Amino acid sequence: MAEALAWPTEIDPAYVRHSSSGVLTGSRLMVTAGHNNEVADAAEDHGLLAGFVSTRFAGDAGSRDSRWLIHAIMRFRDSASACAAATALAGAAERSRGMMDTADREPAILPGAADTHFSLRDQSGRLDGLAVTSYDDYVVYTEARGRDRAEIERVLTRALELQRPLLNSFAATPVPELARLPYDPDGVFALSVGANATGPGAYGPRGAVAFAEDQVTAARLYPELGVSAMANKGTTVYRTADPAGAARLRGFLTEAIGAAHGKTAAPPPGELPETSCLSDGRDHPNAWTCVVSAGSHVAEAWGRDQEETHQLVREQHAVLTAAE
Repeated sequence: MAEALAWPTEIDPAYVRHSSSGVLTGSRLMVTAGHNNEVADAAEDHGLLAGFVSTRFAGDAGSRDSRWLIHAIMRFRDSASACAAATALAGAAERSRGMMDTADREPAILPGAADTHFSLRDQSGRLDGLAVTSYDDYVVYTEARGRDRAEIERVLTRALELQRPLLNSFAATPVPELARLPYDPDGVFALSVGANATGPGAYGPRGAVAFAEDQVTAARLYPELGVSAMANKGTTVYRTADPAGAARLRGFLTEAIGAAHGKTAAPPPGELPETSCLSDGRDHPNAWTCVVSAGSHVAEAWGRDQEETHQLVREQHAVLTAAE
């Protein structure tokens, strides 16, 4: 499903900061909807089969002037189920609040989108617009937060404009064959070491871009480097067309992670020259990052300190070297 998602930066290039992306299950939808169990139940009760969600923002995450975009797609058994699910999802969002919500949603009209369930919520001057639309066997779920209603409506409308053609061209696996769908079709998930990633799974080229810190540059660069697959289980592993592409990707990832997370160069393991490490100098589970390339593969390893991250990247390098 990640291959069919419209990227937030396609919807609006201003959403440059990545918050999270991943497979959209009922439990993930509950969190996405603001820890709202009724919204998640509405999707599961109507037979949610699969989905993907990506959240990005513009500005300082802690500022009241920041703008947020949550964009998701969900697949259901058929168009009737999707239509019923959209109605139920929108209704649940309007009649119930999430854990941190302080106001109710009010139904409204999204200009030019008569088939969309649209609602607005005003929480101390910050607006939250939610658009839920059924389209064939799918539901498009988009939430935009900011201060300007016209801007929110523009973003939600643009999301639908971009999302519909992507769903039209998406070659969905027939429902009876879903149980036989390979989890790791490219063999990249098996190369990931550890088990602490958020959004674990195996993804194709568009899915890889969905997770990118610098999504605008990644959308241009990844095809050039031949990034064909990405997977994350603990570490995040990428497959490129050749070693030269892998070396360039390692440099890009190092620079993008450093810029996004305020990290600076840190010592790499001495025996791994094709490794770049970063640290923000603080004490938390992802204070360190090392990016290693081996052959046509690149991997990110995140850890609390130098010792933990170096050990992880050594293990990762051995796995990648053996796969070449």
